[in-house]
Amino acid sequence: MLSVVCFILLLFAQCKKDKSQLGLNVQPQSDQIGLMQSDTSTLITYSTLSDSIATDELNAAALLGSYKDPFFGNVSASIYTQIRLAGSVDFTPEGGTLSDLEVDSVILYLAISGGYGNLDAQNFEVYQMVEDIFIDSIYYSNRTIANSGLNLVPIGEGTIVPDASTPGFVGGVQTNNPILRIPLSVNDFAIPIINQSGIGTLNTNDGDNGFVDWFKGLYITSNTFQNSNEGAILYLDLLSANSKVTMFYRDNSGLPSEFDTLSFDFNINASCARFVNFVQDYSGSPVEAQLNDTTLGQQLFYLQAMGGVRGNVVLPNVERYKDSGNIIINKAELVLPVQYYTTDAYLPPSELFLVRQLPDGGIAFTPDYNDSRGGNYVASTKSYTFNITRYLNQLIAGEYENEPLTIVTAGNAVTANRVVFNGAETTLKDKPKLIITYSKFE
Repeated sequence: MLSVVCFILLLFAQCKKDKSQLGLNVQPQSDQIGLMQSDTSTLITYSTLSDSIATDELNAAALLGSYKDPFFGNVSASIYTQIRLAGSVDFTPEGGTLSDLEVDSVILYLAISGGYGNLDAQNFEVYQMVEDIFIDSIYYSNRTIANSGLNLVPIGEGTIVPDASTPGFVGGVQTNNPILRIPLSVNDFAIPIINQSGIGTLNTNDGDNGFVDWFKGLYITSNTFQNSNEGAILYLDLLSANSKVTMFYRDNSGLPSEFDTLSFDFNINASCARFVNFVQDYSGSPVEAQLNDTTLGQQLFYLQAMGGVRGNVVLPNVERYKDSGNIIINKAELVLPVQYYTTDAYLPPSELFLVRQLPDGGIAFTPDYNDSRGGNYVASTKSYTFNITRYLNQLIAGEYENEPLTIVTAGNAVTANRVVFNGAETTLKDKPKLIITYSKFE
């Protein structure tokens, strides 16, 4: 990509008055005498499926939860992560035996940094992985890992209403983070680990007979029936010191007055292999209908993060400017209105990008990327505007094939945002349009 960008920049530096390079900078308002403007170019709009995306060891939010979207159907995000010993441990009491221990509780704490959707109750489940994952491997959003099939959350204790705004408690101490607090089974999680005391498994995280080799990790998910507009995706900070599993227990081998409650942490940190799995079920949704019939995109079309769907715009008739004489494209803007109301729970992404499709199936930013980083959402107009002046000049000059422009979102792997665009033939007032300011020269 860097080499492509450098080549384009070099090309611009070497060319003097090539037709494709004229008028690339927008003229001041006072100099726009004789300019003409058109906003009637035909557009074709539709959505297509995105590819899966890498979601392992991201230094940003990990997504967890589910919701049902009226346009996109069921959306869910689950986490696979290793947990690591806080240090070498042997739970055998001095002068006693493991039978002298009593485990009071085990809590999975997850620091919340935000959320997307409606914070209704969800049924969270946690399973022990039975397949290794590795920090030096790449894991994509459609990857799944085998688990034991035994839900480690006690029956009836997994239904939780997440709070993404109020600081929570970890080990009885208030933190700066909202906290998702999921109880785990003493018998199914804690006792099997305690019973590994004295045989080497708890002496180290890695290596032969190390803890991570024996306990592969946790699969954390939401298994919730939801009606339309119910549920949310939580943004979690797995690298926060407040994201961990804590076991609270007592040593009953001494006098009752000495029965203090102890705790031990199983950490989630930068040494843990981890990734996020995304599932979009479009069954029966407007998105599924459009994926089966792209002409429906002329009314509405869609974009979704989490490796969901991409929006596409075709400019079928821009080549006509080639036949209109010597044309300078002084400015070209693609304006895409969206459907969003202040009461909606599903915010549009704050920033979108346009990319062009390459002959080999890849994508690249348009040449205007360095002039205008992307399309920012403007709440007052409920729209995105993209500068495509350079792109259109080079397209007309024959330097590019007229392939669809694809809309992608920033933070595809770490946000859950989606947006509903008005299509090219929408019956609504605001239609997408290509605004071209141009002039002719002899």
